[in-house]
Amino acid sequence: MGNQKTNGTTWLVAGSLLGAGIALLLAPQSGRKTRRDILYLGKMAKNKSEQIQLEMGHAINNLVEGISETVEDGIERGREWTDKTTQGVLQALNTGKQYVQKEIEKVMHVRA
Repeated sequence: MGNQKTNGTTWLVAGSLLGAGIALLLAPQSGRKTRRDILYLGKMAKNKSEQIQLEMGHAINNLVEGISETVEDGIERGREWTDKTTQGVLQALNTGKQYVQKEIEKVMHVRA
């Protein structure tokens, strides 16, 4: 959505500057004033372009940070799940081992 906003802003600035440039070229005024106005419009366009680039840079940085945080959270949750699962499996194996040992001891006592 931010990209659409930036794209719309770019087109608005470009259209405004183009319209102002055409109006300057068609307006009855001296060449010196026209050149000065065109220079002013060029500086305005440069400033707007730099502002849009800066806003896009911030938006991209925010997007990258958001993705990084999401990936890190997912990795951490996976690690926690793996640790819990491993502990559960080891506990189950240990319980099974103890049960088998008790059953063997029972059989050995019966034979003795």
